[in-house]
Amino acid sequence: MLPQERYNRILSLLTKSNVIKIEEIIAEFHISVETARRDLTYLESEGLIKKVYGGAVLSNPFAFELLSRDRLSANLHNKELIGKKCSEFILDGDSILFDVGTTTLQVAKALKEKKNLTVITNSIYIINELMDTDFTIYVLGGKIRHEEKSIAGTESLFELDHFHVSKAIIGAGAITAENGISDYNIEEAIVREKIITRSKQVILVADSTKFGHDALINVCPISSIHTIITDKDLAKGFQNQFTEMGVHLVFAG
Repeated sequence: MLPQERYNRILSLLTKSNVIKIEEIIAEFHISVETARRDLTYLESEGLIKKVYGGAVLSNPFAFELLSRDRLSANLHNKELIGKKCSEFILDGDSILFDVGTTTLQVAKALKEKKNLTVITNSIYIINELMDTDFTIYVLGGKIRHEEKSIAGTESLFELDHFHVSKAIIGAGAITAENGISDYNIEEAIVREKIITRSKQVILVADSTKFGHDALINVCPISSIHTIITDKDLAKGFQNQFTEMGVHLVFAG
């Protein structure tokens, strides 16, 4: 395993527990204590962690994005409920722009009984999920992000200019009332912003853990979103805040 792969995996493990011990790193990667310490020293120099006695903690739990393979199982039950609720907003014959994301994937999984849908997406997960349906599927071109199983880049932006769709289903890395929707990767954030502009109705699907913090790259203000579908674990304070802004907030489950 390359050092960068270890770094990403260490950060993923930290996000789940907020603390990791040297012994856990040694056991996970079958490396020496010296190598484990060097990895932590490097991550601390990048400002991602803080070393503590016997291990490390995250310096900022919201500073980076988990790998998609780790996000697929995170909060899965709530994401499934959100996906099923969102499917109620999709009508036979709709044209839909699907953003990448583990929650948008759950929406795609819930649509297979729909008829005559046209789907445009840059998510390889969603393409694979809907491959055996009779939907009309358009794949946005560009550069593949291997770890994320997604496609982004200037080619995607050019192709999006040719579509006008009834609905966009988007995800988010983070959500606040003050700064709106934000994400971690600039290429995907730019594609998401373009998806929003090409759609008559924008539906944001996000579990409650995405609320209350900002990610690195701004995508759009809350005013660009028509409907937010989330789970019932969303804190009452956030519910009141978004409702007062006139957001159509829908709860799944």
